[in-house]
Parts: sequence; structure tokens; C-alpha cells
Amino acid sequence: MENVTPQKVFFWNILGSMSSAAVSVILLFIVTRALNSASADIYSFAYAIANLFVIVASFQVRDFQATDIREKYSFDTYFVTRIISNIAMVLLLVMYLIFNPNTHSNVGIIFWVSFFRVSEALSDVFQGLFQQKERLDIAGKSLFLRNTLSTIVFALTLVISKNLLWSVISQTISSFVFIALFDYPNSKLFHKLNPVNVYFSDIISVLKDCLPLFINAFLLVSIYNQPKYALNDIFNQGLIGNGVQRDFSILFTPIFAMNLMIVFLRPMITQLAVFLEEKKISHFITYKNNLFKILLGTCTFIFLLGIFLAIPVLNIVYGTDLGQYKTSFIVLLLGGIASTFSTVCDNILTVFRKQRYLVISFVVGYIVSLLTAKPLVSKFEIFGASLSFLCSMVAWLVASLVIYFITNPYTFIRKNK
Repeated sequence: MENVTPQKVFFWNILGSMSSAAVSVILLFIVTRALNSASADIYSFAYAIANLFVIVASFQVRDFQATDIREKYSFDTYFVTRIISNIAMVLLLVMYLIFNPNTHSNVGIIFWVSFFRVSEALSDVFQGLFQQKERLDIAGKSLFLRNTLSTIVFALTLVISKNLLWSVISQTISSFVFIALFDYPNSKLFHKLNPVNVYFSDIISVLKDCLPLFINAFLLVSIYNQPKYALNDIFNQGLIGNGVQRDFSILFTPIFAMNLMIVFLRPMITQLAVFLEEKKISHFITYKNNLFKILLGTCTFIFLLGIFLAIPVLNIVYGTDLGQYKTSFIVLLLGGIASTFSTVCDNILTVFRKQRYLVISFVVGYIVSLLTAKPLVSKFEIFGASLSFLCSMVAWLVASLVIYFITNPYTFIRKNK
């Protein structure tokens, strides 16, 4: 097998992570520049729905798979589980589109934007294998090359055809073709796929182990989307005009990218699992402390950069005037920081296999979002949406910290010193 240097792993992991953080920003930019504000609103809302349904497709197995150092389950089991969850997502999506009248006018766009995310979920199971084998360079290559290819196909099709539906379809096809030509061949370096050897009981066990992670992620994306749903409701009531959904999505893209910072830290999460498995407790604690120091420094830098540069840059990139939303953006930044710290806390608890307790913190955040989104958005529009997001993220962080210290994973550490 090819020798790989830490520098190469770092380079491709960072490049792949950056492409993941940038792809939603770039896609919205392309639609905003190529089409009118109404089309941008439709695409923004479709992407918000897709963000929710892709959680069903992935079932949040990746974090569990990547830290499965002892290989409790084979890659065949993870792969078949992912196929089943992808099929379940498509079925649920079709039911949602049929029984939700608000989607009927844009059913094609919503379906294909969501189906594109199925390809992401399928690729993700291969990336989980690469990460488990400590080859994040291959996972990073997969992310970067697939994101680049599908985005180029989307952009070219949109510029040539001016048809959003055909562009999303072309993007989806190119993404699945990439998986067949890159992800699957590279997986053979570590495992010869043989799905017929998978036991149904193992699939059920994987789903059971990851169910708390799935519920958490589903609730989290629901929290993220509540302000967008509230904005869409008041738009349908004629209380706001075209472009507001687009403006909020533009303001939110750096926040979503900030939360994807966890992708940069994935090697550290896997390494924590290795230290725990090898009972190198002092290494574990030092590494964990360094992770939080890096996170604090990076979040502080992004916050300061965002205050002074984000709005002017977004105005130039998207050709909009977002100056009136500067306060809203700062509120969103604070919410993004709280979200990032919560995510890292949750990942560490997952390493300790205490993820079942995290459902509590996500339920707390979800309840706060339900209670605050509609009233705040109805009264303050985008500023209200930002306040609702911040309240939900702070509630999630506080609840996560309480769970972290109540479950006290360091009791386990002291017993194994």
C-alpha cells in the first residue's frame, strides 16, 4: 500500500473540508448570479429541506464508523446500512412532497436537490472507511474532487440552459458517477465489498447504536431550519417580499461553514478514540485540551474577521446590500460559535460511547427553537430569525455541558489509569 505522510493527510483533509464548507456558498452564489431573486429563494428553501432529509440518508453513522477502532461491524454492514437508509430517505421525501401542498409548485427542484444529497450520503460511508483506516487523505480527495466536479457541472448547465431543474439533475448524475469511479475503487485498498455476507441483525445493531446520533442530528438540522421555515411562512402570508429568504441564507452560509470546522478536527477525534482504546490516558487528556484550545483560537479569529469583513465581502460576492443586517450577522456568528463547541463536546461523548444522553440536549435546543422562531421572526424578520438561532444554540451548548459533567467520562479514565 502507498506510504502516506502526515503532511499529505493534513493537506487533503483540509482541502476536502474547505470544499465541503464552501460548496453551499458557491451553489447559492451561482444561482443568485445566474437567475432572479425568486429562483434563489426557491433554491434556498429546497436546500434547507434537503439538509433535513440527508440526515435520514446518513443516519449519522459516520462518527460511529470512524471511531469503530475494534471493527465491531464490518464495512459491508456499514455499506448495506447506508443503502437502506438512502432508500428510506427517498421514500420519506416522496411522501413529504405528496402530502405538503406548499411544495407542489417546486416539487422537481426540491426532489432533485435532496436526491443530490443522497450521493453525498453514499460517498460518506466510503469516507468513513478511509477515516477508520487513518487515510483521511483519500477521504479529503473524495470530498474535494466530487464537490469540484459536481459544482462545475451545475454551473455550466445553469449558465447554458438557464434551467435550475436540469442543472441540479446534471449535478446529481455527475456526483454518482464520481462515486463509482473514485470512492468504490479506492475502498478496495482496504476491503473487498461483499454485501451478501451481511446479517440483518448487524444492520439493526448499527441502527440501534447510531439512533441517538440520528435523532440528535435530525433535531439539530430542524433547529437550523426553523428560522427559514418561519420566514417562508410569513412570505406565503405576503408579509415579506422576494429576496428575504435568499438574504438570510447568504448571511447564514459563513455560520454553516463555521460549524463545518469539525470536519477539520476529525483526525483529532479519531486520534482520541485511538488513545482511549490504547488506554493512553495522559495522551488523551492533553490531546483533548489542545483540541479545545485550537477551537477557541479559531472561533475568536473567525468572529473578529466576520465582524469587519463578512458583510462587505458577501455584498461583493452575491451582488446584494446586506448592510442593514450587520447586527443580525453578529448574532448569527455567536450562535455559530456556540454550535461548534457543542458539536465537539458531543463528538467527545461519542468517543466514550455516551451518545444516547445527547438526545436530551438536542431536545432542549429544539424546544427553544420551536418556542422562539415564529414569534421572533414575525416581529423582527431576519433579526428575529438570528435571535432564535442564537437562543437555540446557547440552550444546546449549556445542556451539552451539563450532560458532559454529569456523565463524568473522567470517572472511566481514572478507573483505567
